[in-house]
Amino acid sequence: MNNFDLKKYLAENKLLKEELRDVEDILVKAGFNFDDGLLGGVGSGGAGYYDFTNDKMYGYNQEGPWNEEEFNKFYDNFKFNSNFYTREEMEEDLEIDTSIILDGLDDGIYAVGDEGYVEIRSDGDIEIYAIPQLSDEEGREILPAFKMDAMGRAIPQYSKDEMRKILKDDMYYIL
Repeated sequence: MNNFDLKKYLAENKLLKEELRDVEDILVKAGFNFDDGLLGGVGSGGAGYYDFTNDKMYGYNQEGPWNEEEFNKFYDNFKFNSNFYTREEMEEDLEIDTSIILDGLDDGIYAVGDEGYVEIRSDGDIEIYAIPQLSDEEGREILPAFKMDAMGRAIPQYSKDEMRKILKDDMYYIL
């Protein structure tokens, strides 16, 4: 995000212009299974892809104390958690029919439901990214913390002060 001006980006209304196509159906048809989350391993255990980050900011199970330095690192240097797959790995190890993906999609970044994104690369490799979700303790309200634009940049959905309030004062979890 070097030289990225969020205020200018938002003022130009590019988020609305760059609505990403949802391609979850194509990935599932090719053989991906997202029943246990986009990156796998989430579901029965309840922990999210950003659970470790949450623990560093506010302690295990929100027991505290709040760590402002860890929050600043998270917000200011956010990177999506992801899984990278080579074309060969998908075809040989995972039995993914890459022709369905590559014939149906150009290189680029696409939405995968409301949980994340997929980047299709020119060499047939792909990377799947999970969106960090803000959730109350009961999981009744789940809000995206960051989204991705068509260039792969992380776009915060809340100002730093708003996100701090949601996490610290309202005691939401990052999943």
